[in-house]
Amino acid sequence: MPLPSSETRLAPSPSPARDDGPVLECITAATDAGDQQLRIRARRLYPVSRDQVFAAWTRRAAWDSWLRLRARSRATLAPYRGGAFRLELAEGPTIHVISGAITELRAPEFLSLAWVHHGKNDQCSMIELSTRDRHGLTELTLVHGQIGSRREASWLMRLWSTALDRLGDYLAEGAEPAAARRGDCAATIVHATEPEMQRPRVRTTYARSA
Repeated sequence: MPLPSSETRLAPSPSPARDDGPVLECITAATDAGDQQLRIRARRLYPVSRDQVFAAWTRRAAWDSWLRLRARSRATLAPYRGGAFRLELAEGPTIHVISGAITELRAPEFLSLAWVHHGKNDQCSMIELSTRDRHGLTELTLVHGQIGSRREASWLMRLWSTALDRLGDYLAEGAEPAAARRGDCAATIVHATEPEMQRPRVRTTYARSA
């Protein structure tokens, strides 16, 4: 009769957290094989608190800093449920005008926005943002659904790839030591040029909704 083994089996370690997306998904409704919807998913991990990440999504001055393309955006925002917002995003000679409203706000966990891109696709799409603590970081998940066309989805893929990376830069600057922000240490002024809008690698997945 074999003796019981004294060997201890170690549980597999969890997969390391990482950024993901944006990814374009084509959702086919279960009730109608011909009815397809486009949505974008993205995930980012930021080394700041959930409150800081959520504040960056609900303050007009923050939107001016990170939610933009090649030039500074112009934003208005009423940060409460039912509050309206308006964005003017400059991309070369083109000004993209976006308006909408906050449909749900549960700080610092969840934010939902109705989003209309005027002159390009006047159909209302929906953005859902959620945050959670993950191994000492804040995980932000963005889902932009009910997108009206593949052309609009392509533009939104580029927008979110660029904007979410700039959000990371904005949060990192805000996390600098208070002494540095007060000017207690020497500062060097650098005249930076705006980077080109990123073109993410598009991965399209097909899924069937329940």
